[in-house]
Amino acid sequence: MSNLFDNFNAVSEKEWKNKVQVELKGLEYNETLVWGTNDQINVKPVYTKTDINYSEIQPLPRKNSDWKIISNYTENENQDFTFLYGYEIQYNQLKANKNIPNYLDLFINLDETNAIDGLDDLKNLKYLNLDIFGYYAQNGLWQTDTKEEAFELVKKAIANPHFTKAIAIQGEVYQNTGATHVQQLAITLSHAVEYLETFGSEIADKMYFRFAVGSNYFFEIAKLRAFRFLWKLILDQYNTESEAVIYTTNSTRNKSKLDLYNNVIRSTVEANAAILGGSDVINIQSYDALYETTDFGLELAAKQQLLLQKESNLDQFTDPVAGSYYIENLTNQMAENALELFKTIQNVGGFTKALENETIQDFIYSSAKKEQKEFDANEINLIGVNKYKNPEEKLEVNKKAKIVKPALFVPIVPSRLAEKIEKNS
Repeated sequence: MSNLFDNFNAVSEKEWKNKVQVELKGLEYNETLVWGTNDQINVKPVYTKTDINYSEIQPLPRKNSDWKIISNYTENENQDFTFLYGYEIQYNQLKANKNIPNYLDLFINLDETNAIDGLDDLKNLKYLNLDIFGYYAQNGLWQTDTKEEAFELVKKAIANPHFTKAIAIQGEVYQNTGATHVQQLAITLSHAVEYLETFGSEIADKMYFRFAVGSNYFFEIAKLRAFRFLWKLILDQYNTESEAVIYTTNSTRNKSKLDLYNNVIRSTVEANAAILGGSDVINIQSYDALYETTDFGLELAAKQQLLLQKESNLDQFTDPVAGSYYIENLTNQMAENALELFKTIQNVGGFTKALENETIQDFIYSSAKKEQKEFDANEINLIGVNKYKNPEEKLEVNKKAKIVKPALFVPIVPSRLAEKIEKNS
């Protein structure tokens, strides 16, 4: 039996473009159909096999097709954990309550004392959310009284065999502050390399990576995929092998208190992107997280993932987007652009030096300002916020007192696109 496609003549990309050019009736192809992004990536209307190099395609360097569904611990004794793999939990909550089932993974946030003792008897897999360089970036000062004390805290954490992973590279802050996808990749890489340079390449096995994903579906998939390849490339330079463990949550940058239930839809799209991008752990925040997170909101957020896992069967594939002309091309462009920006940061002295001379802040805040301007001009849409808004919806805005700390440089502080509109609603 002959192949059905043998009965049709193949159409080359050039022939397709010529046909489109005729239909455009004088309009220029690139100006009309090719659109650019803030990442300096041009997106075409169609991709073919000529857009990727098959010899360079390889599956994601990750072992499992499954991912861990986790949720925030609420201290509610009725919180349903039967479908969860683990909790994100505060250190002081955990010390006060050690009755959490030992099969649940624990992602532990430190309290203000910076203590990391007293958890050795827990049989759970424990991931410590310790990131002294991330704290430095977000506050403009060290997590402890001195840099030397901060370094000792890291050494103590990585020496503790009871922590599966002790260092969390808090890359989510760059997404939530308004960095482009390429900037997020490059800065997170530089952030992680600061640990390798300071504590030695053996620390790689004690690190995991935290990312946030927004609504730009294909770009978020490509971002996470590109990071895995880039991290492997970096570790090759240190003659070190270690698989990147990626923890993903949804962005706060595009969330709003207006038309609140749209956040359910946004976070579902983001969860899907996180899955297809190859995340190992996903924690989707509740739709009402900008107010006071409810138990219902957390359960709904976790079950969004459960539906994607058990009903959509997205846990059956290690890399379902592999070979996609568009995503493979996008992944390669992001990786190449991020590598160049990473080199720029390293050339000014690396992560901490680039913070102290505010090179990183210039990158991020320039992009954030441009994105905010585009949002204010309705060139970026948030449904229910600046597009299809409910004119009768009013918000009660409570001003929070700002805590001002003496900083050594301009810190990297998250902000949301919708804040101005919320204040005026």
